[in-house]
Amino acid sequence: MRRTAFRRSRASATPKTEQEREQRLIDKAQRAMNSVVPRAANMGSSTTAAAPIPKAAPVRSEAYRRAVATLPCAICGVAGHSQAAHANTGKGMGIKACDLTLFPACCDRPGVRGCHSQLDQGALFTKAVRRELEPVWSADTRRKIQAMGLWPKGLPVPDD
Repeated sequence: MRRTAFRRSRASATPKTEQEREQRLIDKAQRAMNSVVPRAANMGSSTTAAAPIPKAAPVRSEAYRRAVATLPCAICGVAGHSQAAHANTGKGMGIKACDLTLFPACCDRPGVRGCHSQLDQGALFTKAVRRELEPVWSADTRRKIQAMGLWPKGLPVPDD
């Protein structure tokens, strides 16, 4: 054993028996418990807590999604390969945006990467530009669906 300038105290000496070790641990735990000062939990008052933000239930319509998919791509104009693309605003974790924010975007096909996947991955536009374009595409899509007479019965018509 190496010698150091520090002397070993009697309290930190190795106990000779298992009972001494157990008693030392019990004493240490008791000293720790005696030094604890109880405090009141600070959970904040009910008047300062913010009320949850009410969220409108998103509109879901299979018929509208299918009608949007029949239109040519809103970005590149190619026909016959469109999917109904949700706007990336107004959504949360595991929650898609309302179906009224849909617009047509072409899908991936052999040899061509579609606008839908490129848009979702940020390859076509910056987030700021996309946030400006998506509402325009959605409103244009709603106008086209109404003009073609494909608006599903029972689906509310938003005020644009």
